[in-house]
Formats: sequence, C-alpha cells, structure tokens
Amino acid sequence: MMNWYLSASWMTLACLAPLAAHAGEPAANDVESDQIVVTGIHLGETNAAKSDVPLIETPQAISVVSADTLKERGVTRLADALRTVAGVSRSSTYGFFDAYTIRGYDAAYGSIYLDGILSEAGVGSNNELSGLQQVEAVKGPASALFGSAPLGGIVNLVSKRPQADAFMDLTLSTGSYDLVEGVLDANTLLTDDGTLLARLNVVYRDAGSFVRNSGQNRIYASPSIKWQIAPNTNLTLLGVYQRDRDNPFSPLSAWGTVLPSAFGPVPIDFSINNGGDQKPVYNQTRKSISAMFDHRFSDAFGISQTLRYTHRTAYWDRWMFAGSFLDDDVVDGVQQGRTLGRYYYGPYSSTNKDFAVDTRATGKFAIGAIRHTILGGIDYRQNRERYHGDGDFDASHFPLDILTPDYGAPLVPTPAPYSGDTRNNQRGLYLQDHVTLTDRLIVTLSGRWDRAKSNGELQTAFSPRVGATYEVVPHLAFYATWAKSFTPQFGSQIVLATDTNGAPSVIGQAPPERGRNIEGGIKFAPDGGTLSGMISVYDLKRSNVLTSDPAFPNFSRVTGKQRSRGVEVEGRWHPAPGATINLAYAYIRAKVLDDETIPAGTELQNIPRHNVSLYGRYVVPSGPLANLGANLGFVYNSSRNGAVPDAVLYRLASYILVDAGLSYTIGDWSVQLNVNNLLGERYFPDSCCLDRITPGQPRNWRLSLSRHF
Repeated sequence: MMNWYLSASWMTLACLAPLAAHAGEPAANDVESDQIVVTGIHLGETNAAKSDVPLIETPQAISVVSADTLKERGVTRLADALRTVAGVSRSSTYGFFDAYTIRGYDAAYGSIYLDGILSEAGVGSNNELSGLQQVEAVKGPASALFGSAPLGGIVNLVSKRPQADAFMDLTLSTGSYDLVEGVLDANTLLTDDGTLLARLNVVYRDAGSFVRNSGQNRIYASPSIKWQIAPNTNLTLLGVYQRDRDNPFSPLSAWGTVLPSAFGPVPIDFSINNGGDQKPVYNQTRKSISAMFDHRFSDAFGISQTLRYTHRTAYWDRWMFAGSFLDDDVVDGVQQGRTLGRYYYGPYSSTNKDFAVDTRATGKFAIGAIRHTILGGIDYRQNRERYHGDGDFDASHFPLDILTPDYGAPLVPTPAPYSGDTRNNQRGLYLQDHVTLTDRLIVTLSGRWDRAKSNGELQTAFSPRVGATYEVVPHLAFYATWAKSFTPQFGSQIVLATDTNGAPSVIGQAPPERGRNIEGGIKFAPDGGTLSGMISVYDLKRSNVLTSDPAFPNFSRVTGKQRSRGVEVEGRWHPAPGATINLAYAYIRAKVLDDETIPAGTELQNIPRHNVSLYGRYVVPSGPLANLGANLGFVYNSSRNGAVPDAVLYRLASYILVDAGLSYTIGDWSVQLNVNNLLGERYFPDSCCLDRITPGQPRNWRLSLSRHF
C-alpha cells in the first residue's frame, strides 16, 4: 500500500516538473497576485485552498476565524468558535463533541481537518483551540481537493507554528463552575541565525459544569520545531498530546424541555447520570506527530508534503442516557409520567491508529497571454479501530424520578458485550488549473479521483469542480461554481433482486452518497480595509441518501434525496479607529425531496431557517483610557425541527444569546472579563430524538489575566 503511494507521489511530481522550466521564464504580462489581507477578514491564501491562490479569486465561500478573535470572545469550544460563521449551526452530539451542520447538512462525520489532513473520521473529537492559529470553514463541496467529505462543507484547523520572533504569553483564568485554567504560548530561536525555531503551547483546564455530576479536566501540550534547511526549503515537526478526564453530561428528554410535562419545566442543570463514585467517566488520550515539508524551486514552482500519525484511546463507563418514561401517559399532549428509564453505556474502550499523508506540487506558467496556476497532488490515509463495549439497554433497569432523583442508587447492569475491528483506507489523486484568461476573468477547473476501502468493501468516485471569478473592479469580484461531493456508505446493504417468493436473492452494497452544488456570489475587500465581506447564494442537492427499506427491515434503499437552498452574508466594517463590527446572516431552506418513510417537504433536523450573528468590539485608541476594550455579541437562531422522523414531532424554539466582554491592557499586562448568555436565556440548541435534547449553557463568566514576555 505504501509502495503504491510513494510511486504515485513521484509520478505526480514528475508530471509537474516540466513546469519548473516555465517558472524560470518571465511570462508575458506576468503580474504577481498580491495577497489581500484586510484586518480581521482574510482574503489571501489559506491552508484549505492548498495553494497560494487568494481567496478573492477562489470560486468558493471560505470563512476564517483568527486566534485573536477566539481570544477576544473567550471561546474554548469549536462549535462556539463557528457561531459567527454564516450557515453553521450546532449538530446533535449532545453538546459534548465537536459537531455542527453546514448549509443545512450534518457535518458530524469526516468534516474536521487539521492542517489540511482529516483529523477525525467519526464523532468523538473535542479539539483544543489554544493550539490553533485560525479556523477555516470551507462551505459547499470540498471533495475536488479533499476527497470524501460532507456536502455542506468542512472545517480546517490551522496549528500554531514557530515564528521568527521570541516571545512568551502566559494566561491564567477562573470563572463559572470553579474554572481553573492556565495557558502558555512560548516561542524561541534555537540558533542565532533563525534557522531553527521552536514553539510550545500548553493548556491545563479543570472545571465543573452547569449540569450536576459532570465536569472536565484537560492537559494539552503541542511542541513544534521549524528547520529552515535552505532559503527555499523548510521542515516543521509538530507534536500534540491531549489528555481528557471528563465526567460528561447527557441530553434530556423532550418532555419537560421542548414538550410540556405535568410537573413543569425540567431544571436546566438536571442530571441523567448518577453522582459520587458512580459518576460517568469519559477518558481520552490523543498523541500525534506531524511533519510539514515545503520546498520552492523558484517563485513559481514548489512541492509540499504534510504527514501525520495519530494514536487515540478512549474509554467510558457509567454513561447514562434517557429512555422513555416508564409510566408514560400523554394526556392532551402533556406528559403525566415522572419516572424516566435510562440506558447504561459502558464500559467501552477503543484504540484508533491513523496515518495520513498529502503530497502536492504547484506551478505557475503562461501560454501566450493566458496564465496558469497548477495544483496537483496525491494523498493517502488509513485508519484502524479496535473496540470492546458493553451496556445494558433495558431502560427499565435504571429508573430515575425527575422530581426526587436518587443519584446514589446502585447501578448494576446486565452485560451485553460487543466488539469490532475496522480497517479503512482511502487514496486520492487531484488536479486543479487556475486559469487567468484576462486581467478580470479567471476560470478554475478541479477534479479528483478517489478509491476508498473499508473492511474489504470498495467504493470509487470522481469529484469535479468548475468555477469562474470575474473582477468587476479591483478587489470586488463575482464568482460562480458547480461542484460535486462524495461520501462512502460502508456497511449498508441493499436488495438488488428477489426470488419468486419475494425474498432477497441478490444483495449489494450501497453506492456512495453524492452531492451537487450550484453557487454564485460576490466578494469584496476594497483598499483601506474599512469594509469587506462576501455574499453567497447556493443550491445543494444530496442524492443516494440511505433510507429504510419498507419491504426488508434489515436492508436500506438509496432512493433518498434532499435539497438545501440558501443565502449567506458575511461582512466586517471598521467605522472608526479601534472599532470593528462583524455581521453574519444565513437563510437556509433544507428539506426532504424523496424518502421511503419521511414525507417530502419535511424540514431537515436542527437547521434554523434564519441565523444571525452580530459582533462588535471597540478599543480606545488613545487618551487616558487607551487600550480599554469592550465587545458585545448577539446570536439569533430561528425555530427548527427537532427530530425527523420520530414518534412525536416537535420543534426547538428560537433563541437569542447575548455575550459581552471587557478588557484592559497596560504595558505587558492585560485583564479580560467575558460573560456569555448575559440575559440568561433558557434554550436548547440541538437534538437527536425524543429522548436526547441538548441543554444550552446558562449565564457564565470567565476572568483572565495575561502577561506578555
């Protein structure tokens, strides 16, 4: 397998090597495209683009959240970091894992990338933001460059790397739920000439939670070294160690949260889990080592490679989840029962080993007056997971009275062990030509071939993208794109034929899920940086969606179709020195077009039709109050479907969140106070089903003291 990858890598580089000859020759009318960076809005290159093509020339919507913005807002969770990105909202992973929807489609699986390489293939990640330089949200199909990925988009996390200046930042924080946190970011030069640089990011965090019997403890360390081998050649090594020792909380029943109960609303801090020495545990340890190599043959031609190996172990036990009411009795739409059944999950242990490598080459040349920026690459990734689990899924064994819960009742599960061993790998070959036809018109042609395999099942796909950008005036461009996505559907079987008795006679595997996007928009970033932003209109269609086979319950059909149409607006305005206002708005109409069990026209789960984020910050630029800062944020999500389908249909109510902050810097010292959910809104951001409604965090605060050395 690795021999195939190495051979293909060299073949890719060999095919693109002739571009180096052109690179040394000045092209007719060759004008270098300057990177456009406007304060706060980044319209230059990103890791997610895999090349140095400026975002204003890229026919795709990509939003960037910087480390400074994350720090200003006091954000520590990825879902909260993306709250100011148009078209992104929370997904149904109970508020514990990193998960979200993008443009109306669930992106919980296979959407998180770290430095351009898939980070987690499934649900279970909880990334540390203190080690990130920025967060990039790539909206719409990304399969033309990244392979299998959700139709709505992906999120690429960019790690902090060594810098040319020596510095150290130390931050100590306290806050709600007995928060104790320390963050260190240290950078140094290991040699006087700067050929060896090193950086270390360290985090310690211990806190309770707004839900009883839960809390978290994290130790995180990320050392990195950059070696400038030659003026045009560098190698960066980056390690990550993350150890989580958590007591997770569990989602609530719909009755008493979003549906009425005869006993009134359930308290937002209500725990489904036991306490004391029977608290739930979720332990995770992640270790990874990455290598990022870059060599430039000239200003126009270069090669890069990113490689990472990750070893992750996870363990949980005594994790309880709500079931139906054991005394279920619904009268006129009101639940009369008060005793919940609970499912017992654990003990469960798993070991994941991931290896991924992406090798790519870029070249710039001209044929006559037409300029080309070529990107070609090949990547390979493999994953092996071994797991052993147990649990008791008879909810009647673990009753819980919602009025007088007994969190000390003995938990004695009836064993139901299970285990598994999965092996996955995927190879991809991609090519892109960014063609500048005139000073204003650019056409981008991309395509990728993928071969994915899981436990012997094989699926292949070709994912194209065609886009165009037209610059009306400098720094204002219209764009349009057509692209397809590809997502394997391993482990699902379909009936291809039946015998004379109507029984299945020919069984096959479900084909890959496919998606199609038609999109257009405008990007603008005028000189001076006073105003910048992006407006996008899109039509996403998802096909080959798995649905239940009504004739054969143990099999699936791929007749499902879904569509999401929407408008996104993102902008940043600097009305005065020290003042910044950010706006993000999304209108999404996501619904079922065809399904065996869900009526056509049904809205997709957890998708607000309207999503608004408004964030403003002002720092006094001069005078006696210089460096005093204040920020205010506002988030609105309209109501949305809670579960599709379910025995009882319900909607999650709309909500408004207001966040505020104050900061003051004097010399090398700074102090910052953040208050989230300032108005104490009771809300439920997402749900899975009737028994799993995620509670939103009530008002909470964080106070931080920082020193820059």
